[in-house]
Amino acid sequence: MLSIHGSCANCNATILSITAAITGGQCVPCSRRWRHFSKNASVAADQSLWSDASKRSRSYEPDREVRYYDEFYWCEKCEAPCVFTASDQKHAYEVEKRYLHQTRKLCDSCHGA
Repeated sequence: MLSIHGSCANCNATILSITAAITGGQCVPCSRRWRHFSKNASVAADQSLWSDASKRSRSYEPDREVRYYDEFYWCEKCEAPCVFTASDQKHAYEVEKRYLHQTRKLCDSCHGA
C-alpha cells in the first residue's frame, strides 16, 4: 500500500513516500527540472584517466580533487526513476572514456532495447 509522505520541497504538491525517498522530497515534475545529488555516496575521480576531450573541458583541473556523486534522473523513454551511481560514472568516464559532461537519459533496460 502506498502512503503519503507530505508535500514537495519546491511546490508543496502532495507526494508519495516512495517518490520522496527516490527524489529527495520532491514531486515528479520538480525532480525532472532539478537534478538530485546524493552527497553520501561519492567516489574520487582520477582525472589522468579521462578522455582527451574531457581533459580539454573546463572541469579539468589536475591539481584539484574531483569526486563523482550519485545522480538522480528520470528515464526519457519509460519515465522510471533511475540513479547514475558514482561508481558507474567512474567506469564510464575513466574506463570507457566517455565525455565528462555526457549524462544518462535512459535507464539500463531502455538503453539495452
